[in-house]
Amino acid sequence: MIYEEDENLKKLQEELEWVKYRIKMLDIMERKLLEMKRIAQNAGNNISIKEREELNKKIKYLESQIKGIDEESRYI
Repeated sequence: MIYEEDENLKKLQEELEWVKYRIKMLDIMERKLLEMKRIAQNAGNNISIKEREELNKKIKYLESQIKGIDEESRYI
């Protein structure tokens, strides 16, 4: 009985640590999404095609980072 309780407690502690980690990763993803939004808003300004291409590259890079962070932090 005590062994089962210890195992349950250990499992809950591991899950709590994962939740803390996931929240931290979600915060990072949120900052990257906000950066993408800022870039997209700047793209609406009167800018050259070359500048637009550079902004698009930045957005694609941030997108790939977000996807990577999400995949890495999704599972225990």
